[in-house]
Amino acid sequence: MKTYTARLEREEDGRWSVELEEEPRVHTWGRTVDQALARVREATALWFQADEASIGLVPRPVLPKAAATAVDQARQARDQARRADRLAMDQTQKAVAALARRGVSMRDAAAILGISHQRVHQLLTPGPTPRPNKVARKPRATTAVPTSAPARPTRAGAGAVPR
Repeated sequence: MKTYTARLEREEDGRWSVELEEEPRVHTWGRTVDQALARVREATALWFQADEASIGLVPRPVLPKAAATAVDQARQARDQARRADRLAMDQTQKAVAALARRGVSMRDAAAILGISHQRVHQLLTPGPTPRPNKVARKPRATTAVPTSAPARPTRAGAGAVPR
């Protein structure tokens, strides 16, 4: 897969102009970023006579400095959160294994770690947990049910009119 940098710029009328940084003669526009990227992918495939599926695009929006800084900070924070999440998962798995080796029950390990006992089980079980196959059951014999049920007797005072 060949990857290109797609330079996106918002026009005054609200549309997005996009061009390849590697080949500025490949350019187009769209009402949305997604539409502009789809169109430039198609134009790139035509220009380089390649399959659209083999074209990778890295969007690079041209933004005012404050907005570009905010976007960069948000991306960095998301990357940092992903790394922290991965570290937390690894450390939790190690802690579950250590507790299990010491004979701590799944429910107690869950309470200690602040996770569910089902999650503890998942971490202790290698690979996907197999699900039992559902066996088709024979339909039970049904008894005929009358279509009109007899009226239920009412208690006196519960809507019944005394005679």
